[in-house]
Amino acid sequence: MPQVDEVAAAWERIVGWLRRNAPASAEALRPGASDEEIARLNEELGFDIPDVLEVWLRMNNGSTAKDSEKSIPGGTAHFPHRDSVIFPGGMRFLGCKDIAGRHAEYLHIARDIGDDDYWKSPWIPVMEQSDAPYGIILDAQNPSGPPPLLRFSEGDCPTSFLSSLGDFLRPLSDLLETGQAPGSVVAHERFTVAEGRLNWTD
Repeated sequence: MPQVDEVAAAWERIVGWLRRNAPASAEALRPGASDEEIARLNEELGFDIPDVLEVWLRMNNGSTAKDSEKSIPGGTAHFPHRDSVIFPGGMRFLGCKDIAGRHAEYLHIARDIGDDDYWKSPWIPVMEQSDAPYGIILDAQNPSGPPPLLRFSEGDCPTSFLSSLGDFLRPLSDLLETGQAPGSVVAHERFTVAEGRLNWTD
């Protein structure tokens, strides 16, 4: 199955499960990104996002529909909602606006500390913890084949994680539907549902 189709099929299963079993979490999913939002993201990144990310964002533009912002001296503070966390490890799905903002922020840090290995332009943050700079990157510099995933955390350079986005979403959909995803990166993850909310346990 082509990688784009695999991502779309796995995400459709995940969203269907959330709607049936964890509606409060499903309500945190934004509608699909528009042509304008995709075009703006491409412009702000300085390159076109990979097809697998575009199809994912066009299905749902992040899991941040319930997040809020508050004006503070010198700018705006972002407050993630607990329903935004739909991935293991306390991670939420970043939409176009968040992706562009975090990408610019990390590139700025890399320039400030003078370390080109800290963050590279083709690295696109797609998942991130709601309370810490830790998450998953889609590496768009792969010249052939599906873009791989990298793992990043504050103070460390990103490291290899998985060979594709489908390799994350497919076993996650299996885990939600059956409670098992043997041999996968999420094989040992456990979750509960309370008050319509998906909760990942440590």
